[in-house]
Amino acid sequence: MNEHTIRDVVIVGGGTAGWMAAAALSRFMNNGVTRITLIESEEIGTIGVGEATIPPIITFNRMLGINENDFLRATQGTYKLGIEFVNWGGIGERYFHPFGSHGEDLHGVYFHQLYLRERKRRVMQDISSWSMSAMAASMGRFARPNADAPPQNTAAPLPHWKKAIPPRRQAQ
Repeated sequence: MNEHTIRDVVIVGGGTAGWMAAAALSRFMNNGVTRITLIESEEIGTIGVGEATIPPIITFNRMLGINENDFLRATQGTYKLGIEFVNWGGIGERYFHPFGSHGEDLHGVYFHQLYLRERKRRVMQDISSWSMSAMAASMGRFARPNADAPPQNTAAPLPHWKKAIPPRRQAQ
């Protein structure tokens, strides 16, 4: 320890972001000197909507040593394959943003660039037809990959009433 060692970190505001910040700082500033304090108002209730995550949550939880099975169980979360936007371009239009790739890149050219070029030449199926995540979501199908399979881009929707349990336990 020296005179520049951070002794106190205060996080103002709880919720998912506050508890995740506290958990990460506790993990990486665990030097026996730095105290992490989270200030959370008991008067501000949970906003009545659920929260969702994007694929980096899996990496974040691994970084903290949070077991994926325990995380899903404690948050009553599920896997999700992307995000659907309703009335995105106009009333009645939908856009599904898959977590994962579209098609295969070709010699350093991204698939979506090839698709957009070809779509100018002829009528094409929607680009989601070349996305495993989009196709599985449209059919309501998902199987958790086994440990030997290539990683899938998934995330976990979290019901709001239990969203902070694993980060909170990790931070304490």
